[in-house]
Amino acid sequence: MNPSPVSIRVAGPQDWAFIHALVAQHFTGLVAESALCHWLCHESHRVFVAELGGRPVGFIHVQPRPAAGELWLNLIAVHAEARRGGVAARLLAHCEALAVGQGLTRLALQCHVGNPQGLAFYARAGFLRGEQHHDPEIGQDFVRHVREVPPGTAAAAFGAAPSIWAGRLRRLRYNLTIGRTSSLGELRSAAPIAR
Repeated sequence: MNPSPVSIRVAGPQDWAFIHALVAQHFTGLVAESALCHWLCHESHRVFVAELGGRPVGFIHVQPRPAAGELWLNLIAVHAEARRGGVAARLLAHCEALAVGQGLTRLALQCHVGNPQGLAFYARAGFLRGEQHHDPEIGQDFVRHVREVPPGTAAAAFGAAPSIWAGRLRRLRYNLTIGRTSSLGELRSAAPIAR
């Protein structure tokens, strides 16, 4: 029996609890809830969800950095039950297409030094390991990684940024959906993989 193909789509409000749960599991102490809210609701940030058989299994948060010629990959996470099935590789391929659509030539990211699985994954995926640096805002050490977008990569539409008012309405919906009193830790087990 052939496995279901991984599909990628723009994240919507129906995905917020799922994304929160993965962030709580994989980025404890590294992502503030207020930052996640901003990324899901405003500006040039985009969050894409990977689906397998019609259920969400992973996500990636990206932001174009035209001055540097990079598409910045801020967060990527795949649910434990879907790992080693090509989901993360499919998300990276989607990012290559997004970069081409934005006229960007590189994918770039930083990986926490205490994440040996992530460091190994990026090495296998062809990212060049760069300098290690300390982030004073988070108080943690990270390693920068960069990968050139392969020639011939097909372009994908990034989509227009929401207007200021649309972003504010999304934030209001976010606050009502997720609840300002909820912390990422409380959401860690609140949204297991959809079945």
